[in-house]
This record gives sequence, structure tokens and C-alpha cells, in this order.
Amino acid sequence: MKKLGLFLAACWIGISSCAAQSRTEYVAPENTQFRVVGYVPGYRDLDAVPDRTLAQLDIACYAFATIDSTGIPRVANEKQLARFVRRAHRLGVKVMLSFNGKHARFAQMASDDRQRKAFVDEIWRLVQRYHMDGVDNDWEFPRTTDGTAESNLALMKDLARLCRGGEKQYLLTMAVTSGLYPGNRSDAISDELIALVDWLNVMVYGNFSETRPYQQHSPYSMLEASYDYWIVRRGMDPRKFVAGLPVYGLASGLPKRTSSASYATILRQNGPQAMVCDSARVVNSVHTTPYWVYYNGLPTIYRKVAFCVDKGLGGIMFWEVSQDTTEGASLVKAACDAARFEWKNKEE
Repeated sequence: MKKLGLFLAACWIGISSCAAQSRTEYVAPENTQFRVVGYVPGYRDLDAVPDRTLAQLDIACYAFATIDSTGIPRVANEKQLARFVRRAHRLGVKVMLSFNGKHARFAQMASDDRQRKAFVDEIWRLVQRYHMDGVDNDWEFPRTTDGTAESNLALMKDLARLCRGGEKQYLLTMAVTSGLYPGNRSDAISDELIALVDWLNVMVYGNFSETRPYQQHSPYSMLEASYDYWIVRRGMDPRKFVAGLPVYGLASGLPKRTSSASYATILRQNGPQAMVCDSARVVNSVHTTPYWVYYNGLPTIYRKVAFCVDKGLGGIMFWEVSQDTTEGASLVKAACDAARFEWKNKEE
């Protein structure tokens, strides 16, 4: 608790003087592979994400290339993609192309050799054309119950051959379930698949119910349970576990589509005190009566980052960066500051 108090005090001081400070990028300590990964959706205004936030990342996952009805991945705005890659590279940030889409379309494409080749070829064309640094699979979710675990493995093998087959080595990752509820979705991520990837982006958030109110969707205990599943039970190398952190809140008990709120919105409606809480009341155009949303404030983020450093995990991941505040109390920067703080204490 003493370390937490010192860290939060530093956050308050930093926020009060942030306008006068130059940006400070997160740099992993020597001899570690602790990564800071952030998803950046192409459907957002990415120009509104400040350089000082983007520069905190080691890797940005551009989301998404979405599989269409013909089985081909499409980027909605390739000009924006090109502009974003140039900007990220200028800041020293690698960019991966993340793909997603409807489960049924993935199931059809990945099970057919010809369609799978066409999909992989188009992903690779986009990566090469826009000088990207790797590929992230965000198929949510292959399963052991319908044959998609095997077809997803075939897809990842095809991608791995391209990512590893040339002079330049490209990153290959996959977003996966937290493992909080072990079953066909977590079992679909086989040991053979884990061996193919550089790391897994573990989505330690989104434990949500539209019928049960007052439920935190990303508690600290969920990270502990996820670690127990992937590392203790499955025996995965901890360095391949990159822990997802939410930059948003969910209103348990209400429809997700109309009640989620960005971290920026939560702070804007509640003031800076909301950064040290895990719940707050907000309103929007659909729900005009104040309702509770549950999110991760700085104390919880600090505890999670400290856990990741202590357990030797591969890093942290944010969903998603554009939902962070641009007005001082940046969740992304606070998490990176916490990682620096923890590594310094660990090395001492």
C-alpha cells in the first residue's frame, strides 16, 4: 500500500503540471521483453489521439481488416491506415494489422484451402504495401465444438510461414479469451498454436451481464484467474501472456451497445476524482438518467501492472487507446509510469 500511495501521489503531481511537460515515452528495462501494446480502431478519429499517448506504446494494433462476405479482409480506409503507420513509425512505434469479423465467415474461409490462401495473401499484401510490422488475429472466437479450432490453427500456420519465412521477421499474435470460464473457446487455443505466436493478447475484461447489475467487468481477481488458467494450468510461458487493460467502462445490467463509456467520458462527466475510483455515474443520449459504469481507475491499473511485472508476464495491452483522456490523467501513461516504477523497485 505504501508503494501505491507514493505512485498515486506522483500521478496527482504529474497531472497538475502535465501541460508544461514534454512527453515521456515508456521504455522497457534492459534485458526484459515487457511490451506495451495498444489497439487503435480505424473507425475512430486517430488524429485526435495525441503523439504523447501513442508514443507510450511499443506496438499499435490497427483494428481492423474485417473479413467480408467473400472471405477477403478489407480495411475501410486505407489512406488513414497509411497515414497512421507513417505517424507511428515516426514515433518509434511498430504497427500490426489486426483482423476480425463474423465467426461464420471465418469458419467458412479457414476451413477451405483456397479461400484461406486468398485471405492470407490479402493480409500479406496489406502488411507489405503499408510497411507494417506484423499480424494480429482477433477472431472471436474459434471453438473446439465446431471444427474452427483446427481451421484457425491452419490459418495461423499459413501466417507464420510468411511472418517467419523471409529475411525480415514479422510479429504474429492473437487476441484470446481470459480463460475465466474454461471451455471450448479457451481450449481452442492449443499448445501448438501458442508455440507459433510471439505472444497472446489476453482480453482480461468484458465479464459483462445485461441482466445482473453492479458487476465489475474487469476486476483484479479476473487477472489472477486468467494467470491461473494460462500460466499455472496450461503451462504457457509467462512472457507470452500480455494482459489486456480496459480503457472504458461497462454498465452491468444495461445493454452493452448503448451504455459503455470511454475512460475520457467518465472523467469528463465526474472530474479528476474519478481516476481513483472503479465506478462512476454517467449519462448519454440514450440513457439520460445517470447510471453506474464500472471501469479501472488508477489504483486498480497500478495493482494490475505490478502483478504483471512481479509475475514476469510479457506486458500489458490496452483496449483501446482512443478512449483514453487527452486532458492529463491518461490511463495509458499512468500504466506505463507504474511499469517503470515497478521495474525500478524490482531491480533495486
